[in-house]
Amino acid sequence: MAEENSPILEIKDLNYSYDNKNNVLNNINLKINKSEKIAVLGSNGAGKSTLFLNINGVYKGSGDIYLYGNKITKKTLNQLRKCTGYVFQEPDSQIVGSTVFSEVSFGLSNLKLPANEIKEKTTNVLKKMGLYHYKDRPPHYLSGGEKKRVATAGVVVMQPDIILFDEPMASLDPGNLAIFENILSWLEAEGKTIIISTHNADFAYKWAERIIVLNSGSIIADDTPIKIFTSDKILKTANLRKPVFLQIYEIIKEKYPGGGYNYNKAPRCINEFTEWFNHL
Repeated sequence: MAEENSPILEIKDLNYSYDNKNNVLNNINLKINKSEKIAVLGSNGAGKSTLFLNINGVYKGSGDIYLYGNKITKKTLNQLRKCTGYVFQEPDSQIVGSTVFSEVSFGLSNLKLPANEIKEKTTNVLKKMGLYHYKDRPPHYLSGGEKKRVATAGVVVMQPDIILFDEPMASLDPGNLAIFENILSWLEAEGKTIIISTHNADFAYKWAERIIVLNSGSIIADDTPIKIFTSDKILKTANLRKPVFLQIYEIIKEKYPGGGYNYNKAPRCINEFTEWFNHL
């Protein structure tokens, strides 16, 4: 076990190639701390999913990964997979169970746990995620947003320390998006380390404490949301847009100067914006 203040996960000099010729990931170095809320941004093909698959131990590139200070080897690869849960962008590629209950309990069943323990843990997660009334329903009858919740529940029930979400908000309607954000709040309260790959600049700006920007397989920025989104160079290089609330903040700042504006206190959501605007 690593020391209390050391990273939960560390990646050193990670490179990965699908064809042994062209790297998809280039010299990735990262330290991930316990309970961090991290958004990973980048255009399609930037390497986000490939990075997640290496973190989860599905792919093995050159370089080293340390979990709680211990280097991951072939013998300890299962420890990495147990510690890092991965929710894929497309739930249909992850769901294998004939019912919601059997899908969510699938991983626990593979661990050969007692039936009563499997039932208790699965039931608790289904209730937490608003899926219990679907427990006997075949997953392919559910909506896209509900399928994503089922896939998420199947990961969460395994109690990983780190949860990787690959484009979790893609195609979600407002109702399912609100449910997903509530699930995130629950996982944060549980002390989980959450890493989300997304194209949604507004969500990343509002939710993340730290943003990692990938471009052509390399990390070009790793900083706070406000420092990422106020850098024209980063935005242009990675083809990112500025979040709407930050754009409005800058418009008001330009039109009404002298108001004691502070980027570090710029509003990141509607409640913060309303409170800030009322005190102008």
